[in-house]
Amino acid sequence: MSIRPVKRIIQSKPTIEGAGVKLRRAFGFGETSEFDPFLLLDDFRSDDPDQYRNGFPWHPHRGMETITYVLRGEVAHGDNMGNRDSIRAGDVAPPWLRLGESAATRAAKAPPAWRGEVTLALIPGFTRGRLSTGTAAST
Repeated sequence: MSIRPVKRIIQSKPTIEGAGVKLRRAFGFGETSEFDPFLLLDDFRSDDPDQYRNGFPWHPHRGMETITYVLRGEVAHGDNMGNRDSIRAGDVAPPWLRLGESAATRAAKAPPAWRGEVTLALIPGFTRGRLSTGTAAST
């Protein structure tokens, strides 16, 4: 087995996503070919509900898989096919949440919360610039 050397260490940066959710993003701000098949790496951590109360409105998941892990609190998820569930610390995301298709989802956190997400491309060479930015109504 060979060990690959570390190319560089990346410091996460504060950013705002969804309906005003404050998070820290390690990568996924633009060019992601260096990280392929990884598209995003986010850390959502706050005891202040105002930083995440509005969550993430309806958004499509096409050609990508989002892996959510919850360390504290819970995340309520729903999709446009009527599925609803919450992911709590130590839970595994329900099968319907493993999308990779054109279903639309939304998510909101319940306080206090600490959640991380890794988004992977399911299509080789898929880039965030090719993601649809439409709403559930347009999917």
